[in-house]
Amino acid sequence: MALVPIFHGKVSDDGERLELAENERNLRRGYLRQLAGQPIDVVVRRHRNKRSDRQNRWHWGIAVPLIAQELGYDKHEHEDVHYALVAKCFGTHVDPRLNQEIPNKRSSALSTEEFSQLMEWEVRWAAQEYGLNIPLPNEAEAA
Repeated sequence: MALVPIFHGKVSDDGERLELAENERNLRRGYLRQLAGQPIDVVVRRHRNKRSDRQNRWHWGIAVPLIAQELGYDKHEHEDVHYALVAKCFGTHVDPRLNQEIPNKRSSALSTEEFSQLMEWEVRWAAQEYGLNIPLPNEAEAA
């Protein structure tokens, strides 16, 4: 399966044109040459900043392990704790077809901003509910 590059840009202020990132020009040219004469699909969607590596390291290396330990979970159950925290932070709703509660947000789709909300919520929630002090990213580093 070949990887398909994602090119970045923005829609012009008047909403009439796509303005593509200048620094990707050569990559675009090379990729388009490979597709010369072939039909293509063009997808335009709003850009989302995915969570950063630093956020991910803090969440999985500090917050989740400390909360899991406090609640009596072992290392193999950290993923369960992660999903429960995301659901608790962002809420759930009942899917009428499944007749089951499902999370309002998928953790893999959280933007940088949403992941920051999760991080801040985890620190507050753990302190309020369990008296657990989770150091912030600038106060600790995952081993």
